[in-house]
Amino acid sequence: MEKRKWKFRISVFNDKEISMRAVIWSQINQTRYWTAQSCSGKGRGKTVNFAALLFACALSLAMSSLGRGHKPDQHTAKDANNPLWKLDLRSVGFTKFVPKGEQWGLHFKPNSLCFSDRSVLIATFITREDATTLARRDQPGEILPLRLHGIFLDAKVGSVRNTREWSITRPRGGIVAVDGGDFAVLSPATIALYSRDLSLLKELSLTAEQQSKLWDFHSSPTGKTILAEYHYPEAAFQWIDLNSLQAQPIWHDDTLASISISDNALASTWAPYIKSKGVTIHEVLIRGRDGAERIFCRDVAGEEAGCALPQFLSNDLLALWGPHGFSVVAVVGRDSVPILTESFRDEWLGHPIFPSVDGKRFAVALLAYKGGSEILDIDPHVVLKRIVVYDVQNRQAVYTFDAKIQKIKDVAGVALSPDGSQLAILSDGVLEVFRLPSERTDSIGP
Repeated sequence: MEKRKWKFRISVFNDKEISMRAVIWSQINQTRYWTAQSCSGKGRGKTVNFAALLFACALSLAMSSLGRGHKPDQHTAKDANNPLWKLDLRSVGFTKFVPKGEQWGLHFKPNSLCFSDRSVLIATFITREDATTLARRDQPGEILPLRLHGIFLDAKVGSVRNTREWSITRPRGGIVAVDGGDFAVLSPATIALYSRDLSLLKELSLTAEQQSKLWDFHSSPTGKTILAEYHYPEAAFQWIDLNSLQAQPIWHDDTLASISISDNALASTWAPYIKSKGVTIHEVLIRGRDGAERIFCRDVAGEEAGCALPQFLSNDLLALWGPHGFSVVAVVGRDSVPILTESFRDEWLGHPIFPSVDGKRFAVALLAYKGGSEILDIDPHVVLKRIVVYDVQNRQAVYTFDAKIQKIKDVAGVALSPDGSQLAILSDGVLEVFRLPSERTDSIGP
């Protein structure tokens, strides 16, 4: 198998833009993430100003019958080798249910883990119950066979504080932390806001038409904002403020792909084909909630580049990630400052980046090929190799989780606590939480 190298190069053009370049896009990622469209003129960024430089300097300097009350296996964490605690979610109803065919047209698949605050970790999973009658979408009060389960855990010791479940119309759903311990339950039919004591505060129901056209819910890193994406089949979008559950007017745009949002902006990719030059231009665009848009980076396909996939880590930090590397850039108004760049030779990113709420730390899950034979025409399979936690202020990795040593082949969820001091990993129904170091680099293993 050919080994691919991933290399980032950042160039700041005198009055124009920051361009992020990378060597060799895998064909799979190009097919998945880029959409060739006709070219449209866009505004460009300015040079890095003094305020942005100060911001970058600040970052550098600052650098059983179980259920409720059940206590999981705990370890005395003298170092990074052992989890603080471990819990098998089968003890609270996890069944390894996998939807078959029912998820067509619905890309919504939120993280299975989130911290609602420093003391509470929420794990979610979906089950299918035995049904004696057919569920009908026009009867919302009916008990449906699909259930979204929320398991509320003490983040320090892993004991189960509470459990809740919700009937859902399709096998997609999850929970995002909002603010002050509140959380929102996202499902294909409703968005419900709950307080930290699990009291329902507000609820927003999607119309039957919105439910049938729903494509995805994009959430901001803070959890305060949602962008609903619908396909009619033309694409339509709707901003939703979770604290108030106020939905803004729907607007249409068929040019957006690989979307990520902050509380006040949207980043997306755009790939117009320039017929006169016979080339495809890859761009990342940033659009404010007022509709104003600018080009963040641009590359010509086929050259030693590829403007990578955007993902907001916070309202001020944007990551550009591809199959074999990423770069983090501070965004202050229309100005940008490179913060951190990393590349991987024989590993690749198979998941989006997992940031803490404030974006000061983030985790990446790195995959690798294993097995396979060219002689026997057997394809290799993909396994989790490691999870690496980065600290933006220190501009370096501070923690490495070795999946082989810990005997984990894949992950269903990864989450960092709001202050970045804990790492939660869900694999095959088993949840483990590790304490993270403040600065130094540690590796989980003997």
